Amino acid sequence: MRIVSVLPSATEIVFVLGHGAELVGRSAECDYPPEVASLPVVMRPRTLDLDRSSAEIDRRVQDVRGRDESLYDLDIDRLSELAPDLILTQDLCRVCSVTDAEVASACARADVAPRIVSLTPRTLAGVFASIEAVGRALEDPAPARALTRRLRERCARPPGPAVARVAVVEWLDPPIVAGLWTPDIVRAAGGESIGPRSGRPGERTGWARLSSDPPDLLVLSPCSFSVDRSRRELEAPALRRAVAGVRAPLGTFIADEAYFSRPGPRLADGVELVRHLLARAPWDPPMPVAPYAAGPEAAA
Repeated sequence: MRIVSVLPSATEIVFVLGHGAELVGRSAECDYPPEVASLPVVMRPRTLDLDRSSAEIDRRVQDVRGRDESLYDLDIDRLSELAPDLILTQDLCRVCSVTDAEVASACARADVAPRIVSLTPRTLAGVFASIEAVGRALEDPAPARALTRRLRERCARPPGPAVARVAVVEWLDPPIVAGLWTPDIVRAAGGESIGPRSGRPGERTGWARLSSDPPDLLVLSPCSFSVDRSRRELEAPALRRAVAGVRAPLGTFIADEAYFSRPGPRLADGVELVRHLLARAPWDPPMPVAPYAAGPEAAA
């Protein structure tokens, strides 16, 4: 089977399920596992330039969406050349990737007729269901069922009440408190999620608002940003002051976006990370994460 994935999480799922050798094309944002870098790129973002600030990227995205244009370019010639049997895409967020309608239109222009599987998870349970959907599309459902069984076990919520209020911020300027499956991640870790309910989109807010009613734990995990990329942006004096004003007793941490924003297997790592941060135990990071501001007890 010849597979093209224009969704980073779907690319990860294909590899975890043992079908990475069947991938023939990807989006420019598909960067994990590292071996995908050798695959041809069939889709590139129009607006995401990681050298720009979050505020600039946001303005460009809103401008393009205001004109009802796509945020991505599909390479029709490359798509025709690759002649995929299966394309994995999504129809949940126009900012995250092309929609299935855009993929179908591109395939018609490229004169190819692959099966198009669109993944639209909104909750953690929906993410597990989408992994099984990929397994069925690969005509190999058993490994997907085994994987989701292990992931559900890792994400089982501990008994008892929530131990702390947790805010996961998925964009820095303006700050956006993460929604969709992220509240499920926080609850599975034993915390109480601040922001939207499970299954609802992220909510724009302000740093002053977060400062006025701070969470116990603040996790900065901007979509598409690595820890180093977030650190660089947080060097801007105004943003640094704004974030420092959120005095979260359990501290503020910067995490790689893949463990909160990408609806794939690594969300279970996100659950374990939040559990670890809530426990405040000595730790060897299980993923790219770094403290940004120490809790008041550490500063004393």
